[in-house]
Amino acid sequence: MKKFTFLCLLFFISNYVCSQEMSKEQFNSLSDANKELYQKLTAQHSQREARVKSYLMNNDLKRNYSNEKGDFFHMRDVVNGVPMYISTDNVNAAIATKTNQLQIGGAMGLDLDGTGVVVAIWDGGPVSSTHPEFGDVLGTSRVTLVNFGEQYDGGIAHATHVGGTIAAKGLDPIAKGMAPNVSLTSYDFFNDLVEIITGVTSVSEPVYLSNHSYGFVTANSAVRGAYVQNSRSLDELAYNNPKYLGVHSAGNNGFSNSSGQLFPGLDKLTFYATAKNTLVIANANPNVSGGNLVLVINGSSSQGPTDDLRVKPDIAADGTNLYSTIDGNEYAVFSGTSMAAPNTTGTLALLQQYYKQLNGGVIMNSSTLKAIVCHTAVDDQTKTGPDASFGWGFLDAKASAEVIGGAEDNSALLEELTLNNNSSYSYTFMAEAGNRLGATICWTDVPGALANGELNDPTPALVNDLDLRITKDGTTFLPWRLSRSNIGGLTNSKGDNSVDNVERIDIDVPEAGEYTLTVTHKGSLQGTGNSQDYSLVLTGSNLTLNVEENSLSRSLLVFPNPSNGNITISFDSKSNNDVKVAIFDLRGRAVFKKTYINGAPQFSQTIHLSNVQSGLYIAHISEGENTTSQKFVKY
Repeated sequence: MKKFTFLCLLFFISNYVCSQEMSKEQFNSLSDANKELYQKLTAQHSQREARVKSYLMNNDLKRNYSNEKGDFFHMRDVVNGVPMYISTDNVNAAIATKTNQLQIGGAMGLDLDGTGVVVAIWDGGPVSSTHPEFGDVLGTSRVTLVNFGEQYDGGIAHATHVGGTIAAKGLDPIAKGMAPNVSLTSYDFFNDLVEIITGVTSVSEPVYLSNHSYGFVTANSAVRGAYVQNSRSLDELAYNNPKYLGVHSAGNNGFSNSSGQLFPGLDKLTFYATAKNTLVIANANPNVSGGNLVLVINGSSSQGPTDDLRVKPDIAADGTNLYSTIDGNEYAVFSGTSMAAPNTTGTLALLQQYYKQLNGGVIMNSSTLKAIVCHTAVDDQTKTGPDASFGWGFLDAKASAEVIGGAEDNSALLEELTLNNNSSYSYTFMAEAGNRLGATICWTDVPGALANGELNDPTPALVNDLDLRITKDGTTFLPWRLSRSNIGGLTNSKGDNSVDNVERIDIDVPEAGEYTLTVTHKGSLQGTGNSQDYSLVLTGSNLTLNVEENSLSRSLLVFPNPSNGNITISFDSKSNNDVKVAIFDLRGRAVFKKTYINGAPQFSQTIHLSNVQSGLYIAHISEGENTTSQKFVKY
């Protein structure tokens, strides 16, 4: 422990010697909104430093210390004369969340490992970049250290455990991370907000996904559940940079109660965990009983909701007794939301990789990634719908990947859309009776107004209030929301949701027939262009989606199907535009691409695919602005 404390102090000194600053060139390349935010966050950091240094001059306290469990504490700020400390909050985990089914050799056949994805980690120290679990095929470390002086040797155990949960390659098979070939960038958390905006706006390697397994330690009821400056700063970061998603641990204050709580035994989330545009993760302790997965929340996991009754935490993942890497090339078992967060982050890296494969290298918006995992999250066995412990439910990587794949073959809908002021969106589809029919929208909302300082201020932090509805034969289906029960506790219900920027509708026993999905908004939309970008997910049994009709899709024939690999693509051509044909396997890999010069009224070409493996393939065909796709099977 003495060695650990010494390394922490040495790390702290080296941090401020080697503090990262944004280059002039990068600053000049920022949008006006990001320039303003960077200057504001830098000023706030300087003001915090001044308050802390003044406090330490007059009080005999340490700025940094570690306890007997190895948790690292750092005095981040002084508020009303009270010091505020920030503190650090796998194979079995991969099985519970079904992440293993996406990995190489997994049951889905996707063979994902995080290749080409970079994840940033902010933590109480550096990830041990020399640990063998972080080596690539050439033995070069996949970890890049930022802000750590050369005199600092080795990594803090907590940060390295987090890094391993995300990215360990599995030299010790039990310690294999969720995304075993992902690249990691490791930062300290002392000046995280300024560094996040620096990383997110990097021209060469922007940060799209980051992990934050730490939070504030406080018994102050006034800030529990409140939308405060730290919450708003994260929301502004995300709003200015809509591809970026920060994953944050909910905290480990589940057994900590104080006077003035919004609900008995609840209302434990603080600071970063109350932001709207992040993904906040609770710690579950799943186990298998009789062959079935039993979902249990770890009692130490901090509960929501926020003071305005938003669904927080967002989802839960396995963070209990995770075996992963620590410094000194060793391994250890840790528990906490600090472990549940990287379990999630590594899984999200695989989902981004899969989406990139199927969409020509494009990164999905953070609202899309968040919509997918909230839409597919699994209810615990005690309650249907969202709650203050699991959020929307337990992470299900397999179902999330099925949404991404389903969008390619039109068995699911996954859209990134924009709602203009005083407008609405409508979508008609057919569904068969069967399992759950569900729809989710998510949007990166404009930063809200800060809490007014009163205890449990109920003022919504939501700015742009979008509304999701599904109708059938005169019946309107409404989204979930958290609400007060008749006896004064917290429950959930279905109705108009005016606080969440995630809205989810579940129709558990749908009838066959035609449905209409609509998205509208209340009031006037605020923010850029007086419009709101949002993401939409729709899944159900045997959906017939309303694919936009065009001459290409109406007349398209792909035959024979199944085939031995020789297929003919034919359709009525209404233009002289070139025809582009691309064929992909279910892992998103292109097996054929060709552009044909088109001049005949009937397009017809035979493609030879005898050299590809048997399986299901998707042919994408485009002629000018008309595009369509068709599945076929090669036997």
